[in-house]
Amino acid sequence: MDLFTHAMHDRMKFEAPLAARMRPRTLEEFVGQEDILGPGKLLRRA
Repeated sequence: MDLFTHAMHDRMKFEAPLAARMRPRTLEEFVGQEDILGPGKLLRRA
């Protein structure tokens, strides 16, 4: 990654829509879905 690509990536990160910035990126970031995301549950085993 060069300097210009890095600067563009940083700028896009702050200019992205709120929904894109708040979107969970890992399973640990999901809140309130313990019945399907908890340890040993359906999506953790998949």
